Amino acid sequence: MPFENRASPMGGRSAREPSDEFLLAGVLAGDEAALRKIIARYDRLVRYTIYRASKTQCTTDPQWLDSVASSAWAGFVQTLRRGGEQPKSLAALLATIARNHVISALRSLRPLVSQDDPAAAEPAAPDAEDPALLMTELELVEALRECSAELEADDRAILSQMTLLLERRWSDAAAALGTSESTLRYRWTRVLGRLRDCVEGKTGRPFAPRGAEGDS
Repeated sequence: MPFENRASPMGGRSAREPSDEFLLAGVLAGDEAALRKIIARYDRLVRYTIYRASKTQCTTDPQWLDSVASSAWAGFVQTLRRGGEQPKSLAALLATIARNHVISALRSLRPLVSQDDPAAAEPAAPDAEDPALLMTELELVEALRECSAELEADDRAILSQMTLLLERRWSDAAAALGTSESTLRYRWTRVLGRLRDCVEGKTGRPFAPRGAEGDS
């Protein structure tokens, strides 16, 4: 996923780390270090919001995510300094700004059209999503990525055939891994169980990874 290997998301902060309110006050006072800390804390949420709202563009244009994220962060600073006061929820503000910048960026891709068809110039706006749900989902994605990396090499190899497994193409996946279908089915069930236990241990939330029942 394009937003992997970026700054870590919010959550899990130690008591020694500055609060959002403290950092926001710093940004309002022109403290660049405070802004960098906010970006490090929330950049993954911004990028995940952008990715969710424009998956096709993110996968077809390698520069899209970086460009819209940079624009969103610049917009955040402008919004904060223009308003002159702290938002009630920094995460909600950033998710809203990121989504709005996706809409603006999508509009800029539309070619000029004649006045007879003004609707053709307006792209469909991505659905708004609850920032709290985005944060929860992002936490699960992060935990799943970490748990996948902690699997043994043989189990990680199975994950390389995830697309085939989720499409229930057992024979193709087994052939790609050089194993039998029966062995693959057993190992896949075991891998899912390990991922479930690991993610639940990291997040404290129930997690039910999608299986792949049946044959192709």
